[in-house]
Amino acid sequence: MQTPPPFSAFTDIKYWPTWFGISLLFILAWMPFRVRIKAGEFLGILLYWLGKERRYITDINIGICFPELDASEQNSLVRKIFQEYSIGVIETATGWVRKPGSFVDQTTLIGLDKLEAAKAKGKGLLLISAHYPILDFSANLLFLFHPFGATYRPHRNALFDAFMLRGRLSNCNGVFDRNDIRGAFRHLKQGNTLWYAPDQDYGPEHAVFAPFFGRQAATITAASRFAKINDSPVFLFRQHRNDKTRKYELEFIPFPDDFPGDNEETNAALINSMIEQTIRKYPAQYLWMHKRFKTQPGGKPDSPYINISTPLHRLTGTQYDQVMAQATQIAELDKVLEFRLDNGLWLRQYPGQVSKRFYNRHSAKLFDRNAKNLRMHGIKTITVDNLFRIPSKKISAATYFVPMGEMLSKLPVKKIPLQSLAGFIAMLHGKGFEFSNLSADMFTQDSENASFAILDPTNFVLRTSPINLKGRRKSVIKLIQNLGLEKEDRHFFYSSYAEAAGLGLTEITSG
Repeated sequence: MQTPPPFSAFTDIKYWPTWFGISLLFILAWMPFRVRIKAGEFLGILLYWLGKERRYITDINIGICFPELDASEQNSLVRKIFQEYSIGVIETATGWVRKPGSFVDQTTLIGLDKLEAAKAKGKGLLLISAHYPILDFSANLLFLFHPFGATYRPHRNALFDAFMLRGRLSNCNGVFDRNDIRGAFRHLKQGNTLWYAPDQDYGPEHAVFAPFFGRQAATITAASRFAKINDSPVFLFRQHRNDKTRKYELEFIPFPDDFPGDNEETNAALINSMIEQTIRKYPAQYLWMHKRFKTQPGGKPDSPYINISTPLHRLTGTQYDQVMAQATQIAELDKVLEFRLDNGLWLRQYPGQVSKRFYNRHSAKLFDRNAKNLRMHGIKTITVDNLFRIPSKKISAATYFVPMGEMLSKLPVKKIPLQSLAGFIAMLHGKGFEFSNLSADMFTQDSENASFAILDPTNFVLRTSPINLKGRRKSVIKLIQNLGLEKEDRHFFYSSYAEAAGLGLTEITSG
């Protein structure tokens, strides 16, 4: 079980902004219910406009999970989600600094009798929940009626983590770091209740893929392992705020008696399905800002969160040498070195330093940015995994996934589906992508479905409108020259391009 450090350990000036935030939450926590709600709604709109990346993630999640809503309805839901999140932060602070008994009259309990009957079996009790904005506040309310322990993920801010842990310990009979599996197991074996939320993506380790709102999601298997350790009864714990009644609903829904089974995919699918049903009651009251679908069966290239910041890491010279120990150099162009790593990733090494704040025109950032622009428009290309800066060597690097297929420059012309390639180039031009130097080694072809991908996005520039005729002719002629097409194939390529682009043949060949 965790023990929070004393607040006296956080007097350094770097913690002053956090102290200010905690003080503000403390003040809001003592405000009347209506004031807390209005303050949360205001802060939510502010966060909606300032949190660009979190808004993008939420937009993606809502688009995946609620495709039946039109664009306007989805946008309204996203705004409401940010408001509910901010209200939840204030309610969380309220539960940490005020006595939860003050809110008994605002609490509606559903199914508590079933929960108590299951607890009486003496095998402990597992509460499976989801990450709702009022998760912590509802925990404080639940503890008034049913003691429990909970797992948690430490906050990166040490002061806020101490504040959070102190608040949780005041209303739990055990708080366990999510990595302290043994401590949580002991808690269950002693006949206690454990609260666990398995609805976040922590990567492929100890997880299986199961549907969530119709999309595959990496779902950790710890919940079923917790239930098996002591054959503990399992309940889904739903917690929502009903704005019409101004009450907090705490509902306990029993899992089927045969849960958990031997098949982890089936267990995960059931958990996700039951969580999904409760989310649909109040869709805005869920933590949609989390990258729930980040981990996909096809790896990072299949992640729907394309337009988010690529991680930038600082490596020592020794660390970089270890990365490159098993690397195979593939090419060198204008001081840019290209390698294949032993883990299947590719790496590009660039001269100079790339950073978060400066050198936005650095080649490594252009490489990453252009790739994202292409992927955002539905075009297959490389996916940058990480960016690195190695100050001791005065270089930078980018690791990336290469799309499936073989480079066009290595294929005999007769094996290249020219009609499909011409259509692909026309589509790129139509979307506004212009090429500064179009060559065959910039593309790969997947022979299984005759589809194409861009291997090198460096020479692509996204314009605000389709490329003009002069730019189209220049690109097409350059590619035809690089492919070394014969007269008959050249005519066929021109004709195919013109048809795909909706142009006349003379428009693309004259001038």
